[in-house]
Amino acid sequence: MRSSNRRPGRPCLLTPERADAIVRASAVGANTVLAAEAAGVSRATLARWLARGRAAAEDREDGQPADPREDVFVDLYRRVESARAQMATRALARVLQAGAGSLVLEERVRTYTDPVTGLDVEEKQTRYLRPDWRAAAWWLARVFPEHYGPNAKSWDEQLDEFTAGELRSERDRADSDELAGLAARLQAVLEPTTPDTPPDELPAPLSPSAA
Repeated sequence: MRSSNRRPGRPCLLTPERADAIVRASAVGANTVLAAEAAGVSRATLARWLARGRAAAEDREDGQPADPREDVFVDLYRRVESARAQMATRALARVLQAGAGSLVLEERVRTYTDPVTGLDVEEKQTRYLRPDWRAAAWWLARVFPEHYGPNAKSWDEQLDEFTAGELRSERDRADSDELAGLAARLQAVLEPTTPDTPPDELPAPLSPSAA
């Protein structure tokens, strides 16, 4: 019986507790460095786990058989992606609320006795953040950078570029047609002419007696 020379593998550092810590950090927007520190591992280790989970998840989506050994990494990758997406969605909603002036700053309930009816009345009071156009501008610059980003071009500049492109296309088509016509003329000049009918026979020379 042959003895195995392989040493037993080191236990995986990705425990359920570490996975939960990474997901919690990701859910509040922590980057890879902070999420790794929250779980007590290095950034390189966390990046390797996530890359491994993404590769395995993509293989499964492509129809390849699932390897059970990759389950923990696939689960971590999907949980982190979901947590980050939910965090970004919530943050984006608050940005849009700030731009529209619908972001709630404070809510309180005021209780008083109606002097006419003598009944106790509860009145809800809500204080909103004043509308801030900078929040909407920030959102537009990041969602539509080609139109509202720092390098966005004005409408006139876009029209000028479009017109210039159309002119270049027309000039290219004209040059192409001119070259094609020139090539046809050259070919016609270089090719030998082949008459459709044979040339007329030369007259026979006169005999000496006829002369």
